[in-house]
Amino acid sequence: MTRPSDGGGNQIDVARTAFFERGEVAQGLLDEVITRSWQRCALQHVPEDVRDVRHCSGTELRMLREQNQELITYARPELESLYQQIAHTSSSVILTDAHGVLLYSMGDAEFLNRAERVALQAGACWDELNRGTNAVGTALVERRPVVVHGPEHYLNSNRFLTCSATPILSPTGDLLGVLDVSGDHRSRQLHTIGLVRISSTLIENRLFRARYAGCLMLAFHHRRDYVGALCEGLAAFSGDGILLALNRCAEEQLGEPRRYLLGQRFEALFDLPFPKLMDRLRLAGSDLVSLNRTDGSALYVVGSGSMVNERGATYASFDTAPGRPGPAARPSQPTLSLAHLDLGDPQVSEVLSKARRILGRQIAVLIEGETGTGKEVLANALHQAGSRRGGPLVSINCAAVPESLIEAELFGYQPGAFTGANRKGAPGKILQANGGTLFLDEIGDMPLHLQTRLLRVLQERRVVPLGGTEAIDVDFDLISATNQDIREQVSCGAFRADLYYRLNGLLLRLPPLRCRTDMQALVRQLLEVEAEGEVPVVSERVMQLFRSHPWPGNIRQLANVLRTALAMRDEGEVLETCHLPEDFLQDSQPLLSATDVDTSTYPTAHSLQDVAKQAIVAALARHDGNVSAAARSLGISRTTLYRRLKQGDVDGVRI
Repeated sequence: MTRPSDGGGNQIDVARTAFFERGEVAQGLLDEVITRSWQRCALQHVPEDVRDVRHCSGTELRMLREQNQELITYARPELESLYQQIAHTSSSVILTDAHGVLLYSMGDAEFLNRAERVALQAGACWDELNRGTNAVGTALVERRPVVVHGPEHYLNSNRFLTCSATPILSPTGDLLGVLDVSGDHRSRQLHTIGLVRISSTLIENRLFRARYAGCLMLAFHHRRDYVGALCEGLAAFSGDGILLALNRCAEEQLGEPRRYLLGQRFEALFDLPFPKLMDRLRLAGSDLVSLNRTDGSALYVVGSGSMVNERGATYASFDTAPGRPGPAARPSQPTLSLAHLDLGDPQVSEVLSKARRILGRQIAVLIEGETGTGKEVLANALHQAGSRRGGPLVSINCAAVPESLIEAELFGYQPGAFTGANRKGAPGKILQANGGTLFLDEIGDMPLHLQTRLLRVLQERRVVPLGGTEAIDVDFDLISATNQDIREQVSCGAFRADLYYRLNGLLLRLPPLRCRTDMQALVRQLLEVEAEGEVPVVSERVMQLFRSHPWPGNIRQLANVLRTALAMRDEGEVLETCHLPEDFLQDSQPLLSATDVDTSTYPTAHSLQDVAKQAIVAALARHDGNVSAAARSLGISRTTLYRRLKQGDVDGVRI
């Protein structure tokens, strides 16, 4: 999104003079999006002065509205709701088609009279070719939220406007139109773009659910508390597991552009056969299902819809989404105290010692550490040990929430808007944390323009929800966490220095798992959490693998490895390498080492390589050629065994 500039000001006028009189681009005076738009307009010979605007005839407008009836139907409730939030601010709400033609608008009568003089009315075309740089036309080109204020408009006649627009995309990523709020530049509100983005997301989700109502639909997020929120991902699958559509939040959760994801099979995205998905969802009932991604991450999922066989008949249907419980009703992970986190590693012990000294003193804490080192666990422990443990602990992951929605999630929005039919609004994470602790996870990913608002809240201890005018007093302890070097971000201008110093009352650095000396105790603690019943004994061979592994995913990765191992192990068995995930073994363990095999078992072997070959042949014979069973008995991954067989490393055995 373009950052709001001061717009009324001298720097924009200086930039205009340099551009229109000398053809120069004044560096640093304009947002890059505005600069690109000015350059496009110049190349297309768009005049700086007033020009005639292309209007549709009455018949053409009726035809356009008929062609865009679906968009208008699902957008109109949000347009009306959005207008309620900007009423009496000399503004109007506008919906256009994919070419910038105004289909529908509503606004204050006084402003509409002025707007008509610049053709801001139904049937007028506001693409860049007709109206130069403006929020509607520039958002169409950039396919992103855009703010154009005052003299940033290319045409002099539009300088009195301030406009905030965002594209509306179809479930398959096609451009459907633009939602815009335009008003008098003197009544500019910086939060308007946040309201517009929320409304466009709701419109897109309404369209999504309507178009794919008969398909298998999954709602998901990396964090379970965000399933059911505005930032949840939505994906629709065909009866044979082909991804048909997804919303923008799903695109961000899955980490790939929509054009690459569409058409992929379910198994290419999740580590689960598609036919088994229905069973998992049904067994979970109204609770969330955790699905592992093929890249090793996990998503929390609920589903609704139906699955259809090749003859077109529905053979299974379900709907877990409407009855899913709120965050308080979901099973939560055990909260560990500061004492429970002290397992013997001297680096961790020092961190905890520092943390204990500031408990109850209202000193902001900044936790640094690689992804998966336990920053959120430490934040939970600090809250439970602090003076506000009786209040709520409210978390927001600044990297997990799309930039277009994080403002609403953090600051909330006024009651009566943006919640579908109920129109209840939302208080926002800051207000929810009142009397307790606010945990800002991955704070380094917070957009720069929101850092200014957050700093103001921290200084004044008051928050104004989006669309609101009255400030609300708040009081909370603050914990932040990041896997980035914030000081480096400050030096390059990506993070506000004054906010960094406000967050960094006490800096706590968590060491990566590969540098910790308490592996045995940590594994035991994780097994106590994950195991159902008796905690298994872990073989020394497994512990050696754990101690030598680099653990790029740190404690989170270790917990996932142990969770899988427990599922593969039969009751009473020692936890061995054959129970560990195949990808972990492939990364950690050679096929067979000298300590893995008793060479006396294979007297004809002349080398360790011969021992390996004979061990594979014997294992396959014992298990009637079952590669998976043979791999488990050898303590290696099935992938590794397949690779050796394909390479022809084992005499007399081919696949």
